[in-house]
Amino acid sequence: MTDLALTRPRARLALSPLRVGIVAPLIARTLLVAVIALAFVGGLLATPSADTARLIAHEGGAWTNLLRAMAALKLLFAAAASAAVLWRLGAPISLLRGSGYALAAAATWAGPGLIWGLAHIPLGALLLHGGLIATALLLWRDPATRVRLSDVVALRRRGR
Repeated sequence: MTDLALTRPRARLALSPLRVGIVAPLIARTLLVAVIALAFVGGLLATPSADTARLIAHEGGAWTNLLRAMAALKLLFAAAASAAVLWRLGAPISLLRGSGYALAAAATWAGPGLIWGLAHIPLGALLLHGGLIATALLLWRDPATRVRLSDVVALRRRGR
């Protein structure tokens, strides 16, 4: 028996998902969607409806329409960032890196919810933009993103 044959079982054991803390793609994607939903709903519910109604009556309909249109536009940014993260989660991910993606997504989605409520606009903008920057940095520094992108490029080149 060679040394290579002896090291293979150990290597498999060392890289088992339970030892390293690797999360399967389906579980990671499901958890991320749950985090996104909870963060967005939490942002919407952070302002009592009485406070929102008072702000609408005080500031007027044009201001309200402008801010809510901005919140809707920011939802598109959040959706684009989340689509990139969900694409990345097509490969297994560590618990630590997955937690980073979840926190960034939660901040990104809570922001438009807070802006929609009209009472926490600066906090909503800070959360949204901070979450977008964090998502971009996480994707940029993630080695699996590079691998997945090179796979996409290789498939496209083969298709020509």
